[in-house]
Formats: sequence, structure tokens, C-alpha cells
Amino acid sequence: MEIRDPIHGPITTSQAEMDLIAHPLFERLRGIRQLDFSEYTFPGATHTRYIHSLGTMHLAGLAFDMMARDLGQFVPAVEMPRLRQTVRLAGLLHDLGHPPMSHTGERLLPDLSGRQIGNACCCGHTDHETLTRYLLLNSDIRGLVRDWFADNGVLAEHVEAVLSPVDEDVDAAPFCFGGVNVLTALRQLISGELDVDRMDYLLRDSYFTGVAYGRFDKDWLLSHIGATVEDGRAFMTLEANAVFTLEDFLLSRHHMFLMVYSHPRTQTYHRLLSRFLDATGLRLPSSLQGLAAFDDAWLMGELRKSNHPDAIRICHHDVPRLIFEAWGDEADRLASMQGRIEAALPEGVMVQDSNLAFSRYFSRGQRTSDAPTLRVRQVTPGGLSRILPVEQYSDMYERQARPRRSIRIFGDTGLITQVETVIRDLARLG
Repeated sequence: MEIRDPIHGPITTSQAEMDLIAHPLFERLRGIRQLDFSEYTFPGATHTRYIHSLGTMHLAGLAFDMMARDLGQFVPAVEMPRLRQTVRLAGLLHDLGHPPMSHTGERLLPDLSGRQIGNACCCGHTDHETLTRYLLLNSDIRGLVRDWFADNGVLAEHVEAVLSPVDEDVDAAPFCFGGVNVLTALRQLISGELDVDRMDYLLRDSYFTGVAYGRFDKDWLLSHIGATVEDGRAFMTLEANAVFTLEDFLLSRHHMFLMVYSHPRTQTYHRLLSRFLDATGLRLPSSLQGLAAFDDAWLMGELRKSNHPDAIRICHHDVPRLIFEAWGDEADRLASMQGRIEAALPEGVMVQDSNLAFSRYFSRGQRTSDAPTLRVRQVTPGGLSRILPVEQYSDMYERQARPRRSIRIFGDTGLITQVETVIRDLARLG
């Protein structure tokens, strides 16, 4: 079977995958926009988590096929179809737990503390990744995956393991072959510095918003993916002659965050929705009963029924305007006095402090995560091969070490002079 996609062209699917795509919990993603309120800044940005998930599944299969050239050295051929199908399902279902309005609506998610996911109990804040994994193991999807993909021996537990955090203890037996654990490499394909989730959303978001920032050479990156083994674990690699393309990919993502995802108008909608959810305590039911009905249309219906001022402003698109903005050193200076600024400004004015790092794994040139980084495979003129962590091969992280900080103030345009006076006076006082 085939699905036509404006980004990747034909996406081939099996009958079992089509049956899973038709499940109500996956169908719900048709009603959740990929870029929440960005539609009101970029009118074409009406695409959904549904089509993004299909694209991620497609790229997951292609990336695995490239990695399989190296994995085939120790993974038996008979096991390859199971691993490939597991990775495709991880790509397909990775956003299953997204709330209405995507990331902005994460406050809607119920508290799952104490509930079991695999070998661990949920604790702390519930995010969409946690809910995704919970649904895989605690909804009828678990049995359907077992029944529909029995020919390949794929289980929902295998898919959940690929989607689980790198530091979480999972049963790695289904991913161990001849003393080599391939789970880390498969996780990196779905969530890492160079993952198929990012590949799809950058190209897709760039296309639908009509901007050029998110474009990169996807085919060159995919064709140079591989795997290497260190201390009995397989890690994702990239051939050295694709590193410049990787740098372009990382810069594309960074610029999309700066110019699209963090657009001032979109940020204002985010802030208004967050304040509304905090004030009203609106949440999805903790039983998760009827979850398939909770999409963007449901949330907009709740906003329209509410008399809360932030809900009214969202529904009428009467959002505060950007009336002051500072970047870099000035933003750092103002961030240190943000409390004094807010106290001196009129009620209703919103101050937004954003500090965007180039990479989730590095900040100010230092590692910030225990997650394994991408490896670069360099072949010397003499034919010898050496493997280096990407941060030792590319100086991109050093060049982009400083996070991009901004201080933005939103309010009525009639307050511009007053805001500038407050900023000037506080800056003079230090």
C-alpha cells in the first residue's frame, strides 16, 4: 500500500501498519497541529502530528537500511526484519501521547505518578514521551502490535524500549546479538543529534511555513549513516564526508527555532494558553478514558466556553504585541533584573526570557547530557578507519557555544515609550 506525502513522495506501508494507522489513538493525531498556534503567523502551517508521524516512520526505515550494512556483521539476517519493523513502529508511534496544541498543551497531561511503564514507575511531570510509552503498554495497542506483527515477532515492549530514555533500565535481550547490544543505536535513530524525527519535522515545517531555514540534504545524510561497536554497544555513526551536511542540518534546526518556533507572535499565544491552563486547572482525565476525542478542536471548544480573559484573547486573536526586544549581552543584563522590570511595568505586560542552546547535548561547548553522542567514521588515505565522537571531529559546538538569549516584552503598543523608559532607568541604576 502507498501513501502520498508532499515531503517524501510515496510512503509504502504494509496492511498491518495501515491497520495501526487507522487506530483511534493514532487517528487523533489528525486533529493535533504540528506547530500549534504558528498557523496565525504562517498561514500554511496547518499540518498535523499525523502526517509527521507517517514521515518519521518512512525515514526510520530508510535510516535503518543504511545502518543495517554495519549491523549485519553481528545481527543474524533472520532478525533484521524484526528490528526494522520495530524501528518503523517507533517512528510511527513516537508522538502518540501528544496533547492538544502539541508542546504548548503539555500542562493538560494528567499525573501518571505511580503507574507502571515497563520496569519503572512514572514519577514527576508527565510529558508526551511518557504518555506515549504508557499508551503502548497499557492500551489495546499492545495486543494489536503482538497480533498484527506476529510474523516478525515484534512486541509493543520492543517499540517502547526504543522510545525509552537512554538511562532507563529495560530488557535489552531482544536487541543483543553475539555480545553486542544494538538498542542504543536504534534509540539514536529515533531521538538523537541526527534523528529521523528532526529530519522529518524540519523539512515538513519548512515546507508548510514557506521558509527556507529548515532545508538540508536529507539524502546525503541518510546514505552515510552506519554503526560502530564500543564496549559491546552499537552506536550510530556518520561518515566523515557527510559532517558538513550534518552541520548544515544542525544550523537549519537552530535557525528554525530562532525564526519560526520562537516567533514572537507564537510565543504570545503560548504564554496566554499556559496562563489559562494554570488558572483553570484544565486537564485530560487521569483515567485516559476517551483520549481519542481530546484534540485541538476540543481545546479550542473549552477556550470558547470560558470567560477567562486569556481564553477570550486567544479566541479573538487579540494577543499582546511585541513592544521591546533585546538579544545577546543586553538580554543577559536584563535577565538578571527581570523581577525588577516586571514590578515596574504596568499590569498585563508580559516579559519572556528565552535562552536557546544550539544543541540539547552541549551548552557553552560542554556536554550537558549523559546520552551517547553521534560517532564520526573517518577513513584515512591509507585505508585505516578511526571513530571519533562528533564533538571531537567538528568544531560546530565550539563555534555555537553561546546560547542565543532574548528578552521580549509584550503589551499594548501605547506602552512602548513607558517600557523603554523603565528599561533605560533600570539599566542606568544597574
